[in-house]
Amino acid sequence: MAQHQDDCEICRRIAECRAGTHPGFIAESATGFAVLGDSQYFRGYCLLLCKTPATELDELSPDVRLQYLEEMALLAQAVREVTQPHKLNYECLGNLVPHLHWHVFPRRQDEPEPLKPVWTCMPQGDEAARHAFDPARDGEMLQQIRAAFLRLLAK
Repeated sequence: MAQHQDDCEICRRIAECRAGTHPGFIAESATGFAVLGDSQYFRGYCLLLCKTPATELDELSPDVRLQYLEEMALLAQAVREVTQPHKLNYECLGNLVPHLHWHVFPRRQDEPEPLKPVWTCMPQGDEAARHAFDPARDGEMLQQIRAAFLRLLAK
């Protein structure tokens, strides 16, 4: 199982959430921290960062694993309620950042390339900067996802 590392991107983001400095912080759950993705090319894109610095799901105890997956599904439900996508895409890769985290992408039929995997159609460079999280543009959506996720967690 991975240990907290200063060079781990997910550990840094969790520390920002705990310090109240992560601009896209949605909410803390029992097993993780929900955040809005840095890129909002797919509006409503969120992540659930696992509190346990594991690299694989099977490294979590069965109880924690089930709760983490349930909370990821609740985050997805909140994203779906707020953004009303055609489909959600879920990804848990860890090849680049080997600390367990799930990506939840709302997909729409009117996207330029709706059938392609998210990583092949995400903009790069200057185009990516146009879609960076912007509190002025994305703040209301962030608040709506937060409210929906907290309501679902409380059930």
